[in-house]
Amino acid sequence: MHLSACDKASETAAQGVQKAPSKASAALKTTPPAPQQAARSVSSVISAAGLPADKLSASIVSFARFFSLPLKPEVLKHIRQQAFTMTPNARSSGPTPGDGATEARTILKNREALSLAACAAEGKGVELQPKGLEAYAKALDPESRQDGGQGDRRGKREKNDDDNASEEASSRKTAAISAGSLEKTMLETAEKNHLLAVLNRLPGKDGKRWIVLPFDFCDNGREFKVSLRILLETGRTASRAACMALDIAIRSIIEPQPSGDAEKRRLFVLEPANRLSVCLQPEIEPDQQAALVRELSSLLEIAPDRIFIKTKTESFPFEAGCGDGLLGSIDEAV
Repeated sequence: MHLSACDKASETAAQGVQKAPSKASAALKTTPPAPQQAARSVSSVISAAGLPADKLSASIVSFARFFSLPLKPEVLKHIRQQAFTMTPNARSSGPTPGDGATEARTILKNREALSLAACAAEGKGVELQPKGLEAYAKALDPESRQDGGQGDRRGKREKNDDDNASEEASSRKTAAISAGSLEKTMLETAEKNHLLAVLNRLPGKDGKRWIVLPFDFCDNGREFKVSLRILLETGRTASRAACMALDIAIRSIIEPQPSGDAEKRRLFVLEPANRLSVCLQPEIEPDQQAALVRELSSLLEIAPDRIFIKTKTESFPFEAGCGDGLLGSIDEAV
């Protein structure tokens, strides 16, 4: 079975990042990760820190472990507080029927992105102001850059004609998509974002360096919002990528979703020893999964039995340490 045009464009984006790590001095390691220490359960950390026992607290603990932050109550509480800076008056309770459930999911996803950004900044020894934190969160979460989010909807409607013209021009401008053009766009976008350029150069307190490279493009009537997130391990002579996550939000330009949400999410996580995990939202049929494995194996020269297709259930499964392999080994105890 042949893949759809949007999935082929996703693969082109995945192909484009093969060359990008060389610009970031990142070559995948082939050695297995060191044995992990016995980790405290997420629930016990949440209880000890006095945090609310909810999904956001669980995500914050996972992100803090990913960046080797101390699981101290004051650190975790401060990160959670920062997650509420951009949505201070939004409801924090669980989903409610109808539109309330959609709103609650969107609020949670936005707060998770802000928490991840806050943890990343804390790991680099930096505390961002609210606007800077929001900008950092948008760089790492591609769907937050989609129109129709929690921002000023009235202002977006007033600019609708200009936005449509801009999207059409972008679609024509990017008619010929190639790995080289995507790599150039990605690196130029990161350098033009001065805050992101500085943060990407800062190492973490644990000696690792986490970088984010966002970029957008249009192809075949669809808009692709992409975030490439790389975890680098710095050595004396060079840096190596411990893991790379290519996160793609896809939506139609011709028939956009009323809510502005992405129609599809595609997350490609490349781990050591050429292991590729692909998290999809929504889920696809088994025959489509088989076709996707064949296409990726041919495109990326990875053995089919090293490619794993999963349904995307977490907002940031790479950083949350979900899944097998390296994704499950980043859970560090303090």
